[in-house]
Amino acid sequence: MYKIGICDDSKLTCTELENMLRDIMQSLRIEAEIEPWYSGESLCKYLEAGNRFDLIFLDIELLKLSGIDVGNYIRNYLDDLKTSIIYISYNRSYAMRLFKIQPLDFLVKPLQYNSVRESVEMFLKRAGRKKTFLEYRTGNNYCREMCEDIIYLTSDNKKIHLITIANKEIEFYGKLKALKSQLPSNFIQIHQSYIINEDYMVEINYEQVQMSNGAILNISKPYRVEVRNRLLRK
Repeated sequence: MYKIGICDDSKLTCTELENMLRDIMQSLRIEAEIEPWYSGESLCKYLEAGNRFDLIFLDIELLKLSGIDVGNYIRNYLDDLKTSIIYISYNRSYAMRLFKIQPLDFLVKPLQYNSVRESVEMFLKRAGRKKTFLEYRTGNNYCREMCEDIIYLTSDNKKIHLITIANKEIEFYGKLKALKSQLPSNFIQIHQSYIINEDYMVEINYEQVQMSNGAILNISKPYRVEVRNRLLRK
C-alpha cells in the first residue's frame, strides 16, 4: 500500500484531488491511503514526529509556510530524499525555482485528471523500479551496494571511489566502463572519471553539477550535449 499526502489550504482542491487519486488508484488496482492536510505547518509537524509519505502533492501558495519551505524542510531538515513531491500551483513561473528540491513533477491548476494520472503513473514506475545492486570485489571479498543508495562513482587511475547517501566512501579496484553496465537508467556518465545518480543531483550548469552531499563535479566537453539532452527529456 502506498501512502499519499495532499497539502493545500483549499479544502475544495484537496477534495477534488483526493477523489481523482482514489479513482486512479482503483482503476490501476493499487491500494493507497490518502490523507489531506490544509497547512504546511501541520504537515511538517506530522512529518517531524517520524511519519512519512511515499508521495506528497504540495501546493506552493500555502497561507503561511509555503510549499517551497515545506519542500526544503523535507529535503534538508529531515534529510528525506526518498519521498516523491509533486508541486501544484496556478503559477507556472515557479517551475525553475524548485530544482534543488528535486520534485517528481509540477502540475498547473486547475488540475486535470489526465495530468494527475500521468504524474501518478510516473511515481509508480519509479517506486516499482526493481532494486538493483552494484557488485564489486575488495581483496578476497565479494560485496554489493544498493544502487538507489549510491550518489556517484569516481575513478582515480584503477581505483573506484563509491559515495553513498550515508556519507560512506567505498574504495575498490575496477573500471567505470565495466561497472556502468550494472547500473540502472537513472545513472549517467558526465566525465571519463564520473558517473552520477541523477536522483541526487541538486544543481547543474553547462560545466558542473552539484550533488546532494555538496560535491561539485565537472562535466567534460564530450558529455555536455548528452547530459543536457538527457535533462531536457526529464
